[in-house]
Amino acid sequence: MVLARNVFTSAAVAAFISMLTFGFGAPVFAQDLTDNETCLECHADTERAPPSNPDRPQVHNPAGGFFVEDHETWSCVDCHTYIVDLEHEESASGQEVDCTNCHEEAPTK
Repeated sequence: MVLARNVFTSAAVAAFISMLTFGFGAPVFAQDLTDNETCLECHADTERAPPSNPDRPQVHNPAGGFFVEDHETWSCVDCHTYIVDLEHEESASGQEVDCTNCHEEAPTK
């Protein structure tokens, strides 16, 4: 009985070490996309161009802040809802934001 327990324990330890070696036991650190600092790690120096639709107001000022102070209380992904993963396509930053998620109608100039 003792021999069987030692063999089982040794096998379990060997399996665990093998899993660590191949990365199965490596912890996964989830990035909090609701924390603007997570987004700014890559996008701090990104140019904030005006919207492609000239009738829509520009939300971000060139310095990276907001023209309308009320927007400062929201996280990036509150407006950029199409970003669901830290590693997203570079072209995703050019997608239009749906302002009607918060506003009754899309704001115009």
